[in-house]
Amino acid sequence: MAAKNSTKPSFSAGNRLLNGFNFCLSIIAAVALLVMANYLASGYPKRFEWTNNSRWQLAPQTTRVLETLTNDINVTVFFDAKAEPEVFGLTTGLLKEYSLRSSHVKVKIIDYARFPGAAEGFLSKYKHLDSLKDKDFVLFENEGRPKVVFANQLSDYDFKRLMAGETNAIPRIAFKGELLFSSALFSVTHARPFKVFFLTGHGEHDPENSSQDPGYGKFASLLTDESNIQWEKISLQSTNELPSDSLLIIAGPIKSQILDSEREKIETFLKQGGRMLAMPNSVLQGGNSGLEKILAKWGVEVANNLIADDDQYTVGPNTLLTAALNPEHAITKPFVAEQRQLLLIAPRSISKALDASKSADAPKIEWLASTSPNAVGQYPSETGISRERKGPFHLMVTVEQGGIKGVNAERGATRIVVIGDSLCFDNQVLDKAANHYFANAVINWLTARPTILLDSLGPRPIKQYELIITPSQMRMVQWILLAAMPGAVLLLGGLVWLRRRS
Repeated sequence: MAAKNSTKPSFSAGNRLLNGFNFCLSIIAAVALLVMANYLASGYPKRFEWTNNSRWQLAPQTTRVLETLTNDINVTVFFDAKAEPEVFGLTTGLLKEYSLRSSHVKVKIIDYARFPGAAEGFLSKYKHLDSLKDKDFVLFENEGRPKVVFANQLSDYDFKRLMAGETNAIPRIAFKGELLFSSALFSVTHARPFKVFFLTGHGEHDPENSSQDPGYGKFASLLTDESNIQWEKISLQSTNELPSDSLLIIAGPIKSQILDSEREKIETFLKQGGRMLAMPNSVLQGGNSGLEKILAKWGVEVANNLIADDDQYTVGPNTLLTAALNPEHAITKPFVAEQRQLLLIAPRSISKALDASKSADAPKIEWLASTSPNAVGQYPSETGISRERKGPFHLMVTVEQGGIKGVNAERGATRIVVIGDSLCFDNQVLDKAANHYFANAVINWLTARPTILLDSLGPRPIKQYELIITPSQMRMVQWILLAAMPGAVLLLGGLVWLRRRS
């Protein structure tokens, strides 16, 4: 007679019931912890950046801009998402980060290609945008103050390989979204106007000329489109006076001298806390124009020379790239960190005059950019023979009087930026090297915008990675993918099968 099977079950009914109860209790406890964590996170949100290379990591300047917001800012992304998927993704991703950092930023996305009804409804609300119905843009609005950032402003492209005939592709190398979006936020939340005047009457570069050189049309568009500043031309040869609450731009007088009566008006304007961007013309364009006398009274010497610097790569006759930028000044500090350079055309050296006052209340003069030590300055003489002197030379300086170091200067403090080249901001050169962003930085400093914008947000590089391997390495990769990895899976499966059979 066969013996009875005496094997007892591993778990009794009571043990199974107790284990099931413990399992359910663990699930309930885990859910309760998850609910409590989400409840606490909703009331006390905290976000962390896990990598320094995060494409959405906001700069400290932007964070400070967002922290100052007290009103809701409506941001509308009006895009055809499929037409420019990369720019659309970069734009929406960045603005999402803005909205996560500040509850006052309200972002709305309208894909006008997919949802034409929503697009028509939006445009009907903003009649002045009717002409933009087929264009991609981002609209910032606060209390009826709008600011539009167009999609074609958001990218920097590399044309070097195209011009060299190496490729037909034009790669996108930088995204300027943070620069433009933070500036737009500032523009719609700070209604305080600041007027810019371009001096005319002496052959200065024309801000209304956008098609020819040496026009300043692109620079004028930068003022209105990116800095939200209105400008106009002014002649001081009549009874016109400069409002002290403004910025005067003198861009290369090349046809006639500035009159004594004009100099007196400019000097009075500066003594009352005016702001001035002074760009003397090159010796190739005629040299001294009278602007040099105005600057001399503020302790700045504009040398009558032509600077050449063979150590710096040049892109044409009489051109050079700056070799060094001041790492301490608010205008140039971010360019030093990003190792960016400025392109100048036939510049003159700018320096502090030897006889400049050293009293406590004297204007404070700081250099911005300089050449390499091997640069050479040519000084024309009356005999027609040029004298030469070796560098380094300063090419730009700032002058400030009435402000306190480390404290943002509000209106009432005189500020001057002197650049030894008037062509660096013309239509042809403005978008080369870092000139465009430098122009923004200069305007921000001269118009005494809050410190949150003085660090001059620059474009964010788009990193491209290329994997280059040799033919032998490619064969090895193919063997690993096509033979080694599948073979390892088959071998492991076979071992498991044999183990179970035994």
